[in-house]
Amino acid sequence: MSEPCLLSKVAELLRPVSKDVFNGKGKLCLSTLYLQKLNSAFDEHVPEDLSSSFNVTDTKAHLQRDLHFLLDLVTGTVALKLTPDLIGNEEQHEISLGRFGNLKALEIHKIDVKTITGIQKLRPQIQELTNVHNLGCLGDVLDKCGGDMSQGHLWSELKKANFSHNHITEIDNSLEWTPWLVTLDLSHNQLKSADFVNTLPNLKHLNVSFNKLDKVPKFKGQICKRLQVLILSNNFVEDLTGLINLSTLLQLDLSQNCLMDHNSLMSIAHLPSLYFLNLQGNPVYFHPHHRNTTCQYLNKNTATLNFVLNNIPLNKAEKSFAGSRHPITQSSLSSSNDSSLNSLENSVNERQRRVRNVTIQEGHSVVAEPKKTPVSTPKPSTVHLEMKKQVEQLRKEYGDTWLYRHSGVIFQDVLGFEKSTVLSSTPSENHLGDLYFAKNEASNDSGLFETAKEEQTTTDAKENFETAEDSDFFISHDEPAVEEEEEPLSDDDDAFNGEMFYAATGSDGKECDLCLIVTETHLSERDSVSVKEKARWNLNVVISCEVGSLPNEIQITFDTMRKDRQSRTYYIEDTEKFVNLVQSKIVNEKIDYQCMKCNESFSRTKSRDRRERESESSVVCPKCQSIHVIEV
Repeated sequence: MSEPCLLSKVAELLRPVSKDVFNGKGKLCLSTLYLQKLNSAFDEHVPEDLSSSFNVTDTKAHLQRDLHFLLDLVTGTVALKLTPDLIGNEEQHEISLGRFGNLKALEIHKIDVKTITGIQKLRPQIQELTNVHNLGCLGDVLDKCGGDMSQGHLWSELKKANFSHNHITEIDNSLEWTPWLVTLDLSHNQLKSADFVNTLPNLKHLNVSFNKLDKVPKFKGQICKRLQVLILSNNFVEDLTGLINLSTLLQLDLSQNCLMDHNSLMSIAHLPSLYFLNLQGNPVYFHPHHRNTTCQYLNKNTATLNFVLNNIPLNKAEKSFAGSRHPITQSSLSSSNDSSLNSLENSVNERQRRVRNVTIQEGHSVVAEPKKTPVSTPKPSTVHLEMKKQVEQLRKEYGDTWLYRHSGVIFQDVLGFEKSTVLSSTPSENHLGDLYFAKNEASNDSGLFETAKEEQTTTDAKENFETAEDSDFFISHDEPAVEEEEEPLSDDDDAFNGEMFYAATGSDGKECDLCLIVTETHLSERDSVSVKEKARWNLNVVISCEVGSLPNEIQITFDTMRKDRQSRTYYIEDTEKFVNLVQSKIVNEKIDYQCMKCNESFSRTKSRDRRERESESSVVCPKCQSIHVIEV
């Protein structure tokens, strides 16, 4: 060899990392120039010459030892990466891989694959194959094996293939020789169709980003149960109907495409295992309510997963939208209901009928069970009818007030009650002696009147207390009653007959957690997820509705006693429309006055703030400055 020092230097550089190269932890990177020189050195020194030890000088001994090491290194290399020579050499010489007997991972960068030989011999053992910037057709490497120009044959061990950054415009049938392929990278090519993937039944990871696809390939066959990762970013995709059958898909990247409407996401609802979705860069991504709307098209199973949308995990409110527009959910529910009803009907029809037991004797006569005698029901009692007649008789004799007078004693006899003293709430002079008093009978008239008054008060209080207990609430007479200012919350249909606005309570205004409904008479604040009403104000209590200092900020103040409802700050997209709508429904009430001194009539606008009305001074006549004015 003309350059033995160069080989010695190469051996010295590779000797410390040779262990990693042998066990596959390291990758041997060679340029075309060094690989050609190694092949030339191995060709010049046959194995017999390398192993002979007769008449060997020290220099030659070192060279043979280095060649022995390099030959063992090449033979035992597991992963090889070939790169073009840094020196611009326009001549393309043949590059042989015949001595790499243990090779399992091969990378070829910017080298014409037609100048490389020995790939056919390595085809049964290659597990990873990478061709970058050197292919115009997959058949050049998968069918012809580069410079070997062989016939098509099975790549029985190939699991991972990377054909990115090439000029591939279409896929031929050469992928049929790679049925065990698990990962395929065809990014940065010129593909317009990707239906070829159906020939790969074991594919789990597919990357076809940076191509010219206008729709998702129509997946069918066994790949629908294997594919887990699909990268379609930076294409022209508008149609996603091909995703319907991918039941095992976990990650889907559709960023930088041409999805114009959220309805195009309907196919994503058929992906029950999906937990990552990227729609950044699409026209739908710039929709003001993009996240909430997109969640409605997700499968209902995403509510139980740590789903990530556009690289941001979903919150609880967004998860609640999942499955609301699932195209299969409704039919599946109806079919399940129909099946449950059918099973219920079948179970009812299959119930055993009650069989009558009979006894057959030797004389072939049938003896049935003795009939049960019907149970006689007792005759209805007529006691209440007799009592009714007696009550009517008492009403005829004593009039309509028979129960409130001494005739009540007779009623006790009729009902069979024990006689007791009757206490009348309206005593007369003739029956004062029948009343029962707690004091001595020898008390004077004033004491008699005070005792009767005290007992009447006690009786009334007792009746009030019993009435309060019957109605399950107690009213305290010591505290003044406070009039309710807010009307009760309601979820009826009338509350939705108004203009609806999506609002947020945070300053960023990204997530709409509230919806505001402005009707003719009320302003309603509702939850955007459950649509449950949180607060409600009459428009008559609105003091002011103004645009705030921050973007999309609206500040509203209310005339109410409740501190938690005296003011609100919202962030709404269409602020001017909301403010104009609320202000148009606010009516300023005017009060007419007349002066008692000069008969001057005038009017004043009633302040909407209760605190300002309380602090206002008395009304003064604008003509004579008199305070003696009245409302007309």
